[in-house]
Amino acid sequence: MRVTKIKLYILVGTLIAIWCGNFIALKVCLRAMSPLGVTSFRTTAAAIILYVIHRLKKDKQGIHGLKMGDFIFFFKLAFLGLVLNQLLFITGLHFTTVAHSAVIVTVAPLFTMLFAWMQGQEKLTPIRILGMSLSIVGIVCLNLDHDLRFHTEYLVGDLLTFCGSVAFAYYTVLSKEGSVRYSPVPSTAFTYFAGACLLFPLGLPSFLSFSSSALTWNVVASFLYVAVMASVLAPLIFYYALRHMSASRFASLTYLQPVVTTVSSTYILSEKLTANFVIGGCLVLSGVLLTRQSARRFGGTKS
Repeated sequence: MRVTKIKLYILVGTLIAIWCGNFIALKVCLRAMSPLGVTSFRTTAAAIILYVIHRLKKDKQGIHGLKMGDFIFFFKLAFLGLVLNQLLFITGLHFTTVAHSAVIVTVAPLFTMLFAWMQGQEKLTPIRILGMSLSIVGIVCLNLDHDLRFHTEYLVGDLLTFCGSVAFAYYTVLSKEGSVRYSPVPSTAFTYFAGACLLFPLGLPSFLSFSSSALTWNVVASFLYVAVMASVLAPLIFYYALRHMSASRFASLTYLQPVVTTVSSTYILSEKLTANFVIGGCLVLSGVLLTRQSARRFGGTKS
C-alpha cells in the first residue's frame, strides 16, 4: 500500500472518529437548545472560523472570483448538506437515540450509489439492489418491539434521520464535482458561508431566548466540538478525501461509524440496546457491506 493511501485512510479514520463524537456532542447540545438553534449555531460558527482560515491561507480562489453559477452551486450544496441534511439529522436525533441515528445514517452510501448511477457514475447491479433492500428491512426492524409489532417511540426521529441521510447522499455526489473544481478550504468555506446565510436568520430566535443557566462545562465543550471539530475539521478532511477517491467508495468506508458510536453511547449516555436493534443494525450494515463488495467486484465508481 502506498504512503498516500495510508495517509488517506488515516484521515478518513479520523473523520469517522469525529463524526462518532458528533452524535454524542449534539445530544448534549439538544438539552440546552432547539434543533434549529443548534443547526444554525454550528453552521454560523463554522462559517466564521472557515472564513478566517481562508483569509490566513490567502487562497487564490476568493469569493470575489466566483461567478453566478458558482454561487448557485454552493447555495445548492449548503441547502442539501447543511439546511436539509443537518436540520433533519439534528431534529431526528432529538426524537430518537444515538444508536438508532448512527445505524440509519449508514444508508447514505446506498443512496449515494443510486444518485451516482442516475448521473452515469455508477453501475446498478442486482447485488447492490439486494443490499439496499436489506438495509431498508433493517431500518424497519429498528422500530419493531419484542413481539414484532410496529411501535412509534422513535419512528419520527428515525424517519427524519433517514431523510437527512438521503439529502447527504446527494450532497456527497455534488461535493465530488465541487472537489474537482475547488480546493478543500475554499470549497468548505463557501458552502458554510452560504449555509450561514440561510440558517442564521432562522436560528436567531433560539439564540435570543437561550438561557445562560444552561451553560454547564459539558454543554460548552459540546458546542465547541460540533462547531470546530465536526463543522470545520471534519468537512476539510471530507473534501480532501473526495479529491482522492470516488464518492461511493468514500461513503462506504463510514460503515464503522455506527459500531463505534453505539458502543460509546451505551457508556457515555447510558443508552440501552435491544435485541431488535442488534438484528436491525446487523441487517443495515450487511446491506451496506454487500453493496461495498459489489463495488469492488464490478469496478466501483468512475473517479
